[in-house]
Amino acid sequence: MLQIRNLKAVIAGTGIALMLLINGCGHEKYAGINTEDGVTNILDYVTVSFDGSNGEGTAFVYVDYDGLETEMVGGEEKIKELDEIEDLSKLTKYINAVSSISFNIDKNSGLSNGEQVIVSVSYDDTAAKSAGVVFGNEKSKTFEVKGLKK
Repeated sequence: MLQIRNLKAVIAGTGIALMLLINGCGHEKYAGINTEDGVTNILDYVTVSFDGSNGEGTAFVYVDYDGLETEMVGGEEKIKELDEIEDLSKLTKYINAVSSISFNIDKNSGLSNGEQVIVSVSYDDTAAKSAGVVFGNEKSKTFEVKGLKK
C-alpha cells in the first residue's frame, strides 16, 4: 500500500514538473487566443524588439509560450484538465510538440530603421500530429526594424 502511494506521489510530482516545463515565459502576452478553429498559428505569438543605434541595431525575438501552449492545448480549461491527468502520456505528447518548435531570424545585428527581418519557424510534424495539434501554414513572418536611436 505504501508503494502505491509513493508511486502516485511520484506521478503527481512528475506531472507538476512537466507542467512547469511546458509553461515557458513570454515577453509579451498575445490577447487573441483562438481555440475555436483548432489551428495554432505559432508566429502569432512571436514579437521582435530592436535595440541600439541606427546601423548597429540588434533584434531580439520573444515568444509568448504561455499563450501558444494555451491555444495549442485548447484553452485554459483543457490546461486545468491536464493538471489532473494521472496518465502522463498525453502531457508528454504536448511537451514534445512544444519542444520541437524552433525559431530562426535571418539577421539580428547591424540593423537600420526601415530594414526588414524575417523570423522563420520549424517544428516536428510527427510530434505535432501525435499530440493532435494543428499548427498553421505560416512558416515565416516579416518584421520592420524601428525604434533604433539615430
